[in-house]
Order: sequence, then C-alpha cells, then structure tokens
Amino acid sequence: MTVTGPAQYHLLSLPDGSCETVSCLASVIRCRATVPTVIVDVTAVQRLSIDALAVLVRKAMRLHAADGQLLLAGPCPAVRKVIERTGTGPLLPVFTDSTAALRALAEDGRVWHHVELPAGRSALFAEPPPPEL
Repeated sequence: MTVTGPAQYHLLSLPDGSCETVSCLASVIRCRATVPTVIVDVTAVQRLSIDALAVLVRKAMRLHAADGQLLLAGPCPAVRKVIERTGTGPLLPVFTDSTAALRALAEDGRVWHHVELPAGRSALFAEPPPPEL
C-alpha cells in the first residue's frame, strides 16, 4: 500500500482529565484540526473519568473515519488502567511519551512533521448542515 500526502500531526496537551476539559479539547480538534492525526500529551492527567474517556473515544472514532488517529502520550498508571479495563486501547493507543508515539507513527516509513493548530476553522471536519425550518 502506498501512502500519499504529507505526514503531519498535531500535538496537544491535556492539563487534566475532567470531562469539561476533555470536551473542550475535542471541540478544539473539531474546530481547528487540519490533519487527522493527533497526539494528546496526558502526562499531567492523574485521573480520567469514564465520561471524559467516552469523549476521547468518540473523537478517536471521528479521526479514524478521516483516515487518522488519536494517540495518548505519557499516561499515568491510573489512566492506563482505565483504558485497559474499558477495552478502549485499540481506539486510544498509549505511549510512554510523544517521542514514542512519533516512533510508532514512523513505522510506515514516512517522516512526520508537527503542525500547529491554526486560528481559523478546520478544513478536516465539515460543518453540520443547518436545521431545516
């Protein structure tokens, strides 16, 4: 299989594991992501609620539908345990840090480049259609 296009990713930090913070991160990805591969640095997260995990899983599924993925870098043992117990590991692969996540991405032979999120709207996700009146 030949992979075309630039190999780019966004790197975002998650300051805590509350559902509100994770929902905000998911909204930022939806509104501003320009590439479908996102590495989320979760080293600061000590606890991840089930609701927050559900938000991450939904976002990972959306990114997967756009031929991308969401990777978690640096989860503490408690976060790893939640992911293992819920069986969400295939959707949310975890890595010791962002460097390890990049090494895993590079296994396809491409060189990956970090891309900052732009200030404008996303070109990745289409806006939902307006409601019919």
